[in-house]
Amino acid sequence: MMTDYKAFMNEGDKYLKTARGGVKRPAVFTGEILYNIIGLAIEKHVMGALMAKGKLADNHTFTDLIDAADQVGGIDEPIAVQLRKFESYQNICPVFAGYHRTEPPAEAIPEMLETAEAVQSWAEKLIAA
Repeated sequence: MMTDYKAFMNEGDKYLKTARGGVKRPAVFTGEILYNIIGLAIEKHVMGALMAKGKLADNHTFTDLIDAADQVGGIDEPIAVQLRKFESYQNICPVFAGYHRTEPPAEAIPEMLETAEAVQSWAEKLIAA
């Protein structure tokens, strides 16, 4: 078990809390800002769970996180489907060709929050197992 997993989980919790509050302040927290904060929450929670099980992802795209989660029992398919959908809004990883950024539609933000909460729950259960 990698010992820093708790720090990753705590950081994920803080990002998620920030995103929940940010939804209530649209003048400050645009959809693109919320997308990135929620994405960080998801990344931190998945990485925390992986680290708790002694694993790491190859990269930090949502697809890489899903693939790495398969090493520790997998993430629920409905969550994986949502993460792949959200990944389509931004591809900023230099490993992949086709850099692009698209602001997510407003209706995607509540879906992302719900998915981030599901990822948080998945990570907590995996760590506890």
